[in-house]
Amino acid sequence: MTDLGESWVNSPVERWATILLKSGILFVLGGFAAWTWDNNWQPLYDFTQWLNDGKDNKAVPTLFYLFGLLVIMATASSILKHFDLVILRLLEGYYWPQWLRNWRVRRRNVWFERQNQRLQELVLKPHLPPEESAELARLDEQLMSMPTKLDLRMPTDLGDLLRMVELRPEQKYGLDAFKCWPRLWLVLPTEVKRELANARDKLDSMVRIWSWSLLFMVWSIWAWWILILGGVALFVTYFWILQAAKVYGQLLESSFDLYRHLLYKELRWPLPKSPAEEKVQGEQLTAYLWRGSEQDTPKFINSFSTTDQGTERMDCEEF
Repeated sequence: MTDLGESWVNSPVERWATILLKSGILFVLGGFAAWTWDNNWQPLYDFTQWLNDGKDNKAVPTLFYLFGLLVIMATASSILKHFDLVILRLLEGYYWPQWLRNWRVRRRNVWFERQNQRLQELVLKPHLPPEESAELARLDEQLMSMPTKLDLRMPTDLGDLLRMVELRPEQKYGLDAFKCWPRLWLVLPTEVKRELANARDKLDSMVRIWSWSLLFMVWSIWAWWILILGGVALFVTYFWILQAAKVYGQLLESSFDLYRHLLYKELRWPLPKSPAEEKVQGEQLTAYLWRGSEQDTPKFINSFSTTDQGTERMDCEEF
């Protein structure tokens, strides 16, 4: 994993912790702990006695209960992995009741305007002390993670963050990420694909852990403290999801920044000669990929060759 991801998951301990959390082992242990707590820890005592001498029949119900928990874990695990995208969309703010979504967006709009006003105040200052310089950098990063158009904003931080990942290629290059990304993915270098796949897998893993944390709270029927543990786990895991989404979003945006020319090249589309021209060219290329075209322009590039200096030369001819 690149330096972008080393800040939050890189060591073997963290990787093993992620595996344990997303597998549902803690879900089983939590259920067993809640059940034994509800029964004054007697099942745990019986189970310990059975492990010591293997002759205590009182442990039979406990063994059946553990077996049932493992069956539930295996079943839930096989189901949850098919709902990672659904849960992620839910956390972004999709599928919310419209009244709740509108209420949250209005509150976030008020916050955005207040923070943006503070940002403009800091930008206009000729000299900033270190603490205000740090505040300026923080505000700039936060506001860059929210769409500027009101109708594009989402009700959660995660929703705005991933929405901006989708919007930036179009804002900068005229390339619609939704329409262009499947094509760009196919021409990316293998190492870049590996980095992106790892980042996406970590994002999905964090979403899976959040799902297990939510399911974990079902054991509150036996122990009230499960609600506290589950609530803390949901909060912490959502923070992990945000960090994973930032890493994935930065890598995806960087793929457009560095390798979009490969998309032009493989489609034999003329490369833009300036940023202003690129915006128009990108919009045309997006429309061509989405619906095709019967126009005479632009002319396809018939061949790409390499000069002695190592730079690409394009022979523009009608295909």
